[in-house]
Amino acid sequence: MTLPEPSPCTVLNKTRTSGDSIQLPVEEAGGYDVLVVGAGLSGVCAAVAAARLGAKTLLVESLPYIGGNATIGLPLSSFRAAQDERLIVGGIPLEIVNGLRQRGGCEVDPAQRDWLPIDCELLQLELTRLLDGAGAELLTYSPLLAVEREGRELRSAVFHNKETSLRVHARVMIDCSGDAQVAALAGLPTPMGRHRDQKTQPMTLTFTLGGVEGDRMPAWGEIVKRWEELRLQRAWRNPRSAITYPFALPGKPGHYAFNVTRIIVDKGTDNRLLSHAEKEGRYQVEEFVEEFLRPHIAGFERCYLSQIGHRIGVRETRRIAGYYELQRQDLLALTQFEDAIACNSYPVDIHSPDGGTSQCEEGSLPKGGYYTIPYRALVARDADNLLAAGRCVSASHEALSAVRVLSAAMATGEAAGTAAALCIESGLNPMELSVDRLRAALRRQGAIVE
Repeated sequence: MTLPEPSPCTVLNKTRTSGDSIQLPVEEAGGYDVLVVGAGLSGVCAAVAAARLGAKTLLVESLPYIGGNATIGLPLSSFRAAQDERLIVGGIPLEIVNGLRQRGGCEVDPAQRDWLPIDCELLQLELTRLLDGAGAELLTYSPLLAVEREGRELRSAVFHNKETSLRVHARVMIDCSGDAQVAALAGLPTPMGRHRDQKTQPMTLTFTLGGVEGDRMPAWGEIVKRWEELRLQRAWRNPRSAITYPFALPGKPGHYAFNVTRIIVDKGTDNRLLSHAEKEGRYQVEEFVEEFLRPHIAGFERCYLSQIGHRIGVRETRRIAGYYELQRQDLLALTQFEDAIACNSYPVDIHSPDGGTSQCEEGSLPKGGYYTIPYRALVARDADNLLAAGRCVSASHEALSAVRVLSAAMATGEAAGTAAALCIESGLNPMELSVDRLRAALRRQGAIVE
């Protein structure tokens, strides 16, 4: 489904429309040292890190809840080196995992397993306490409408409010929107998708089933084989050729979270396309349960839908243009950057923008292997006070397929928040900040940078 490019929208001071501009009343909502846009896991980690170091910090989210993609049933991933028990992600991300383990919301030791199924309801409780404990302010129900820039400096951001729009001034901004929305609205370069055609990875709508008799479930390899046989015989909507295994949810016997749907759209930055993706995802969920699992797979005869993800899972949209663009070869070479601020061991995992296949280079990293993410990939090249974390860091389409996972998003979030607070303290912009000082601060917080 392809739609024309929308006309630009400008937010000004009076409620009226004129040509391509929509003018709205704007209320001054104060100034902050650090403004974090997007309250997924990267944004929460960024806000906590900045606030703990004394920066006056505001975290803003367009949705009513926090936690982002971790709240739709996805597990946390890759806290350890490849096929090894050495932890390579620590700091605030590990603090969140340990908090969940104490609550019973995670039953897996991150040093023992690559995938950590979590209770996403308990996660929201944990994140709320974490933000309040750090002293970060939170504003939800507030989509970003505009970013006001003067030269290379981002001065303020305007957010939607039901009564009047809110203008927030900030000395440093951190784009954790997942879509590089801050950079885009500031008029900065925002590459998207594959370099050759800008196509992005397909989306998925996750879901949870209850009433599953796990002791009767066949080995997942057998289930995949049956899926392939039936997919070739029937005209199913879901084009995905290799489905991934479900995760048993902690503390909820008989409940399994699935990530098996595949919705191909041109881009995830157009609400009309997202609406189409949500509908298609629901059709595919129903198809997978009613036409595949219940009639063909033992243990699923009496299963029921416990939850459908409350929003589509978007793997890739825009990213910032940073001082360095992380490349696939950097990952395969296990590059240890001099300005490394985070580690990751998740492999290149490209869900094809063109169809049902996937290119997962699992096993491409040797036992104990991991690579690092450089600070330069978090710093916007064309602005003096913008950092990014999570899915919109500066990385190629191929490299982003690896560093988009939640553990890396959390680690880059902590690094960006720490850098922002240090910039406030020293009066420097992000590229002037001493990387040695940043790395030392991250180490003191328990983060792993090398």
